[in-house]
Amino acid sequence: MKAWLVVSLLVVTIGWTVWSQARLQHHVLGFLVRRADGSARRGTVATHLLQGTAALLAVSALVAAVVVEMNFNAVWLRIPLAALVLIAYVPFAATLGRTKLRKIRRPVQERMQQLGAPSEVADAIARAGRPWSLFGTLVMLAAALVLSWHHMRT
Repeated sequence: MKAWLVVSLLVVTIGWTVWSQARLQHHVLGFLVRRADGSARRGTVATHLLQGTAALLAVSALVAAVVVEMNFNAVWLRIPLAALVLIAYVPFAATLGRTKLRKIRRPVQERMQQLGAPSEVADAIARAGRPWSLFGTLVMLAAALVLSWHHMRT
């Protein structure tokens, strides 16, 4: 088993996620603040709908990648689907996650308040987004495994 391949994919994905999250976060948070329109409930619903839809698409892509690989041995489709999940969904899911670099990076609530959200709306959106950030981490592990599936089997 070539575990070094999965570990290296995870390291590269984490680096990509940190780099692209900062660029993507402004757009995602701005969208959620505009959809909330001053209401914490609307912000929570918009967060769950947006993150849930993205999670459903990511998991569907991974399931399709595994099914195609197992039934048709189509590596040419498995690799792009898993890579797309790593490149697009994982940084998107991480936009509402907590950061441990408190001195370097601003918390999500502070960023939303700078975008014009009241503090209760910012807190509600951040609270609703934390489970999706954790789910994005699990999807990242699954996508790295699917991407290196062929090398793990041989």
